[in-house]
Amino acid sequence: MGITPDGIAVTPDGKHVYVTNLGVNIGNPGYVSVIDTATNMAVGTPLPVGYGPIGMGIVPPPPGVPFLAFGANLVLAFGGAPNQDSFALQSSFTLSSTAPGINPLTQPVTFQAGSFAVTIPPGSFKVTPQGYFIFVGVINGVRLEVLIEHTGTLQYAFQAKAVGASFTGTQNPVYVTLTIGGDSGATSVTAKIFH
Repeated sequence: MGITPDGIAVTPDGKHVYVTNLGVNIGNPGYVSVIDTATNMAVGTPLPVGYGPIGMGIVPPPPGVPFLAFGANLVLAFGGAPNQDSFALQSSFTLSSTAPGINPLTQPVTFQAGSFAVTIPPGSFKVTPQGYFIFVGVINGVRLEVLIEHTGTLQYAFQAKAVGASFTGTQNPVYVTLTIGGDSGATSVTAKIFH
């Protein structure tokens, strides 16, 4: 610890405490000390943070587990009128071995391509005799066809087509995200664009 401890925060697992220490003069900036709760000893060198730190907080990581790998190809077709654009997305992803697994039957599926984003609610997908998860329907006026196929150990293909979307303002490279339950991935792709 240091001079004039003020703010503290405990990690969610309870193993470490972070403590802000106020700088008491111009030559002594404030810093953060890390304390190991098992030994009640400081860990490493205190981190300088500037003069007068008075608070401390720990922001948890976002929920879920990122994909181990995620790649995508995207084709955009601008329809010439508002909400008449279409797209075709082909992607593949690999789940991390620590991921909880996916179940589109009971989990929401959210994907974004540029300025277009949609969430397909739980219970919307059906399973084909081949074991594919498929959704065909209209959400917010956009006709969607989505297929999720298990292609190998922790590996999946994700395909989506849409008509009636709006890609206003979307430019290359296009940011693409996919979230299924607690698993997610993001990538930037150079889309093929047709006007």
